[in-house]
Amino acid sequence: MMRSVSRRTSLGLLATLLMGTGAGAHAATERWIVANSYVAEIVVALGSASQIVAVGGGADHIVELKAVPRLPGFRQVSAEPMLALSPQRVVISNEWTVPQTLDQLRAAGVQVTVLDADQTPEGVERRIRLVAKLLGKVAQGESLVAKFKRELADALALAARAKPKLRALFVLAGGNRPTLVGGRGSNVAALLDMSGAINVAQGIEGFKVMSAESMIEAAPDVILTNQDGTVPNDGVPVALRAPGAMATPAGKAGRLITIPGQYLQGMGILTPEGVGVLVRKMHPQLP
Repeated sequence: MMRSVSRRTSLGLLATLLMGTGAGAHAATERWIVANSYVAEIVVALGSASQIVAVGGGADHIVELKAVPRLPGFRQVSAEPMLALSPQRVVISNEWTVPQTLDQLRAAGVQVTVLDADQTPEGVERRIRLVAKLLGKVAQGESLVAKFKRELADALALAARAKPKLRALFVLAGGNRPTLVGGRGSNVAALLDMSGAINVAQGIEGFKVMSAESMIEAAPDVILTNQDGTVPNDGVPVALRAPGAMATPAGKAGRLITIPGQYLQGMGILTPEGVGVLVRKMHPQLP
């Protein structure tokens, strides 16, 4: 009788192990399209870069994905370019797509995971945990969350030492796009806040055009821009050609700064590093 019970127990344990291995093997072989670079960073950090068969723009800094095709455009208005790559899962944030695209993907049998694009540290932690669960790497996900928290705490401590607090504004310019500023709820607003600056566009929601009058009244001490915004136009950087920008303290003093694009794509596991870079750009005298 004891031998029979032991045999059944052993078989049960073996079946459990085999089921777990099968699930893990499936998760480790799915072909993924990841539309957001700040989500792709998580997948790569969890050791699953080989599963990504396409990625959105702004991922050029991810060495492991250099040879991976890029999705066309910012918002994915058609499923065809993605379906052509035979993905089994598309991981996409809710600001990157339209419902019809998701419907087309699902109708074709593709698993679709829509992440919230919450630009807060808590949003980053949720994205890490969800991606880790999908990959069958929950423990590694918790380790990555802990690492993110430690690095963010260090970056915030650096920002707290930076004095005085500067009035700052992010201006998205150049690249044949409208000139916009980053208001509350945007990733760049959160980046400025965490870097100890006073974001003078808090009265604006998301990315919007700012009038010359509002720009002058906002009176930023420093203007942060993307790399395209630093390109000269008749001797003046494009970002400083935004209406009213040259009449601000930042414009008069020529205090226009930029940081590498990977820190401006969205809040993710590289944000602590981006905070450190931005703090030192705004406060070069900081030891």
